Amino acid sequence: MEEDKQAKDLPSDRPSSIFIGGPAKAENILSGSINKNNENKNIKFWGNNNIEETSQTPSWAWFLIGLILIPIVLSIISTLILTIADSGLFREINSSNIANGDNVTISDQTFEVYIFTMSSNFDNNYGTTYFWDLNIESSNSGSLDWMAYISGYYENIDQRETQDDSGIIWYESNSHSDMQDVYDDPSVYIRAIENKVLVAVGDNLPPPTFCVYYWDSNDPEMDSTIFSVCLIWPVTIIGGTIWSIRTDRKPLAYGLLSSGIVALIALLVFSFLWFIGF
Repeated sequence: MEEDKQAKDLPSDRPSSIFIGGPAKAENILSGSINKNNENKNIKFWGNNNIEETSQTPSWAWFLIGLILIPIVLSIISTLILTIADSGLFREINSSNIANGDNVTISDQTFEVYIFTMSSNFDNNYGTTYFWDLNIESSNSGSLDWMAYISGYYENIDQRETQDDSGIIWYESNSHSDMQDVYDDPSVYIRAIENKVLVAVGDNLPPPTFCVYYWDSNDPEMDSTIFSVCLIWPVTIIGGTIWSIRTDRKPLAYGLLSSGIVALIALLVFSFLWFIGF
């Protein structure tokens, strides 16, 4: 008995449990469900996920961009390119340096002759391109203005030629229709000699005051520029439509196709009106 009592009094290696007041602390338990990757997207850690963001632009905005904004931008670009290229398309030489010449007789009618002295490069450019235009203008105080011209391509002149009493060839100019209502016989004859332009005017017309020669520079690069500008529209519309469909922006494609149809109809109407001479 004493041995059992001594055994109870011996210290134990396991510490005694001690309870300190208050309820035992409950463990935190996570709850919820797993969000599965049903679309099989390549999800990566730390960002750089290859997931396309959904466009926030409304459908009507994409449609208006294709119908209005893109055609406006194309028009501005085309105008700028043609303006820069056209800076050397038409050139001119003008003169108001005029002197009186000897009168001539054409078809039994006497004409006063006026001589314009042009610049030294007039002779090198007159009648050397596939389009040119020689204009004579009259602007005198106290009398009505008038303008006449001859035109042609290279050495060929569109107007009818005639001879004076000395056998010299003149060209009967064209005049604007308003001259027919003011003057009974608005006949003006023109000829060019080296760097001088001779104008024969009947006594029913006031004298000329200004001469200007226009000609086409006939630059082959201009043709390629115009062709390139014409290609901008179909390439942009077709390419933009394909890109819009592939990127699921169909309203933009509809707008581009609508603008292309409108432009085509406008071109056909303009061509028809030009053909019938409207």
